[in-house]
Amino acid sequence: MGKKMIKNLAITLLFTLISFTTALADSGGGTKIEKDVNGIKVDLILSGDTVKTGDNMLTIKLYDEKGQPLENANVKVTADMPGNNMDSMNMKDSKPETFDFKAGHEKGEYTGNINFSDKGNWKIKTDFTVKSQEKMADFDVKVVSSGPNWFIIGGFLGAVVLIIIVAGISKNKKKASAA
Repeated sequence: MGKKMIKNLAITLLFTLISFTTALADSGGGTKIEKDVNGIKVDLILSGDTVKTGDNMLTIKLYDEKGQPLENANVKVTADMPGNNMDSMNMKDSKPETFDFKAGHEKGEYTGNINFSDKGNWKIKTDFTVKSQEKMADFDVKVVSSGPNWFIIGGFLGAVVLIIIVAGISKNKKKASAA
């Protein structure tokens, strides 16, 4: 009876670890940076808490002075790493990339992917045209290196160890019953 209880406890712990690890992988509610440009509120929303090297989904939301979403805007975003960071990495010839953002799921929302090649301080320049008026908002973003997520790796490692323990208990139980 004691071995069966240990086995059930180990299986329950295994499923708990796997579901907890999956929840950690999906977490990251995002970060919002707000700017006001001549009565128009511009929000830059990052997909996670931090921006990492590689592809990142960014969202721009535009609101008028009454807080109503602005639709049908032409939104272009440029990601540029200021010269002082690039000089130290011998990247003087690197050119900023411009991305056209497409309308998102909500009114006044525009989304796009930006690939950050290096860690450091980046400037996100947002140019948008609303009601035939061109406006601009700049956002400073710190990009960090996208290394491995040790919480997720540790969770899966713990799950593997539990599987080995359960297999060992089952094997010992079969040997004991055979004797």
